Amino acid sequence: MRILVVGAGPAGLFFSIIAKRAIPTATIHIRERNPHGVTYGWGVAFSESAADALRPAAPDVIDALTAETRHDRMVVSLDGVGVPVKVGRSHLNARWSLLAILEEFALKAGVRIEHDRDAAVTENDMAAWDLVIGADGVNSQTRERFAEHFLPSVELGSNWLAWYGTPKPYPPSIILQNSEYGVLMVHASRFSAEMSNFTVEVGQETFDRLGFAGMTEDESRELCERLFSDSLDGAPLRSDHSPWFQTKFISCARWTHRNLVLIGDALHTVHPSIGSGTRFAMRDAVYLTHALDSANWDVEVGLKEFQRVRKPVADAFQTAAKRSIAWYEGLPSRTITHPTKFALEYLMRTGRVSYRDFRRENREVILGYERDLR
Repeated sequence: MRILVVGAGPAGLFFSIIAKRAIPTATIHIRERNPHGVTYGWGVAFSESAADALRPAAPDVIDALTAETRHDRMVVSLDGVGVPVKVGRSHLNARWSLLAILEEFALKAGVRIEHDRDAAVTENDMAAWDLVIGADGVNSQTRERFAEHFLPSVELGSNWLAWYGTPKPYPPSIILQNSEYGVLMVHASRFSAEMSNFTVEVGQETFDRLGFAGMTEDESRELCERLFSDSLDGAPLRSDHSPWFQTKFISCARWTHRNLVLIGDALHTVHPSIGSGTRFAMRDAVYLTHALDSANWDVEVGLKEFQRVRKPVADAFQTAAKRSIAWYEGLPSRTITHPTKFALEYLMRTGRVSYRDFRRENREVILGYERDLR
């Protein structure tokens, strides 16, 4: 069995590890467009439930990915008033650390990784390899090259985001500020002893009022430092290729074309706000490996089984993501004045947490809120 994987992100690397362990005699080759050690972004999260779901496929790998920063509480803040709430435990890693760990396991398994290489899949690749995996991310060249077969749908979110880092240690936090420019929001979380994520999100009108479209990356970062100076307490924001962007919500009507299959963000996305992107991609790898293994690595049969079994689960995640997107994109048009009400709405936004769930885990917070309503 000869397998080509295009993209050395979480989906491609994790698939390569567990596939090589399933069929040690296979030749597995990863092509990655970025140079070795180069990636963009800051910290990425695993919920405890995500880790538990992935662990059976490669316990040693998941243990290594969940050995660092852990959180089981977060702070939801409205105009400087923070509401601490209990949430499910999550594990955070620097993105570069997570990829380095996965790459180390892949190399030890016998996977060949080639960096700084044009990653686009060609018809020649499909002829030369038994199986080709398109794991080249949200801006997948593979998906676009074979769009007539995959029939992708791409929707841009209306809000704008910029993903920074900061040395200030933040517990997982949602920070909402009502300002003269409109609603300003931050998603923050410490992912190492030295750094936290600090992702700023604004609606289109606020984006325009602040003039971000005409600013350089450094000018935007400096303005965000000023806008959130009270929260940052003098800590700087840092860029790592941190331009403003609108999220892409991607789905594909077809997941396969002959011996080519898409996984991860190349196939379908969720949304940064539900914190499941890495898990979503790596679960694709697990489902794909299991489907192929169950088919005795008959590629045609295994790929059909992958889509049949995985798609209903993936669709449910995307439905939750759409609810989350709608909630965030509706914030600029609303006035929210009660911090606990904001915390409650935030945690219930996808439909996966009920009022009863929230009340059970955060009894004192809810009792205070219910007293305020009397």
